[in-house]
Amino acid sequence: MSVKLAGKSKRRGGPRPGADSTSTRQAIFAAAAEAFSRYGFNGVGVDDIAKAAGVNKAMIYYHFDDKLALYREIVRDSLRAFGAAVSAIVDSPEPAEQKITQWVATFVAISEERPFLPPLILRELAEGVPHLDPDTLALIRNLIAAFGCILAEGQRTGAFRPVNPMLAYITLLAPLMFNAARERAAAHHESSDFPMFVTISHAELIRHMQQVALRMLQKD
Repeated sequence: MSVKLAGKSKRRGGPRPGADSTSTRQAIFAAAAEAFSRYGFNGVGVDDIAKAAGVNKAMIYYHFDDKLALYREIVRDSLRAFGAAVSAIVDSPEPAEQKITQWVATFVAISEERPFLPPLILRELAEGVPHLDPDTLALIRNLIAAFGCILAEGQRTGAFRPVNPMLAYITLLAPLMFNAARERAAAHHESSDFPMFVTISHAELIRHMQQVALRMLQKD
């Protein structure tokens, strides 16, 4: 299924896109995001993406240098969206307790908009992040730093107890990521008898994880 890719310039070869350039790029982006999250980077070829997007393979190389550049842009686009939302939370005048609950709700909202993201990131982490370059990793670092700013503010105001920021981050992020991946798997199984695939509303998920966050962070 996978094909070997040569490093091609997006300006070399193939037709120049016309007025529908943006929609073509979006179709490629959406098809690739779905494929990468389902089969992994190595399990997807450029031909597969072109077929799913309904475009000529040359159009992929017009918009993206190669498969790796496309993959990284998919990850970066989601990280930038989440980063912008979290930065707005950090900069808001709300108390730290409300900021941390907003952080939970924001992650769930991003996952709703981009259901491909959690399984894609989980797979990438399991493989040792071999496809993420320093610029992409810097976006992840900024997300963790923003989360740490919320914790530090809560500790300064006396609302939060001292905690290891990375452990706190994992405590909240891991179940949210796992649940998103679980929902994706459940969507492809007709039977709802399997307990792992039980339906949980996002409203209930948000309330539960907000309670987890506050119980973990607030002083006794």
